[in-house]
Amino acid sequence: MPLSSSESNHCAKLKEMYLGCPINRSMYPSTQASFDDAEALISLEVDPTQFHAMGAAHGSVYFKLIDDASYFAAQAHVKDGYLLTVSMNLNFTRPVTGGRIVCQGKLVHKGRRLLVAEAEIKDAEGNLLAAGRGTFMSSGKPLTADFGYRL
Repeated sequence: MPLSSSESNHCAKLKEMYLGCPINRSMYPSTQASFDDAEALISLEVDPTQFHAMGAAHGSVYFKLIDDASYFAAQAHVKDGYLLTVSMNLNFTRPVTGGRIVCQGKLVHKGRRLLVAEAEIKDAEGNLLAAGRGTFMSSGKPLTADFGYRL
């Protein structure tokens, strides 16, 4: 079923907010994203500035993608306020030393107070690099232009 114009506008605002945040502009300038009510897709180009001493992407890169994709998979379903990450569980399965990696997040539960979403990171060949699950709750702060929610 296609998104309503209100849902589509909400997801477009979330995308602009995400891509415009300082960490993505400075540390992850190759980041691309698309959000809708079914999934959040985030990708970035892995480069040597993100490596640990053994020459592969640091776990913080994996964590950021898993947190972001699962967060926005949940946030796409909440229009009245920002969510906060309550907990995150990650499993690393394979190192990556370059190329574009893609993280797909999906909402798996929306309760009265908590939302749960899962995400997986894969490389260009479809190899699973990491997977995780996040739990999110309302921050009590409304979505506003002050925090980048605008178009």
